[in-house]
Amino acid sequence: MKKVLFILMISWVLVPITFANDASLLDDNAGMNWLQMIDAGEYNKSWQEADSLFKSQLTSGIWQKALRNVRKPLGKVVMRKKHSAQTHTSLPGIPDGHYLVLTFKTQFEQKTKAIETLTLSKQSGEWRAIGYFIK
Repeated sequence: MKKVLFILMISWVLVPITFANDASLLDDNAGMNWLQMIDAGEYNKSWQEADSLFKSQLTSGIWQKALRNVRKPLGKVVMRKKHSAQTHTSLPGIPDGHYLVLTFKTQFEQKTKAIETLTLSKQSGEWRAIGYFIK
């Protein structure tokens, strides 16, 4: 369970060292396909599409259970708007690299005000999820 919390919380505790802070240089769609898998209940597919670091920290079964317990009760997404995008070269507890932290203001059927934080890594050559947190 500590590993699940680590993955979910990594997006929350950020080191303020950035290699660029200009969100206009970033792909506006980075991470959206991954979030849409979760929205559709494709939890195993979201695990398969995540970065190897993510998959090394928790099994698909643990990931699916966590999402069923946390995400599913919120209901369908009514609205999701990107709030911020920050790039980092260093995050706590993981190797230095290229990371993108996206935050979204999201409205769910059962929670009208939520902040989703999605942390992506580019270690594999393309942006892949390493952390997801809903506040």
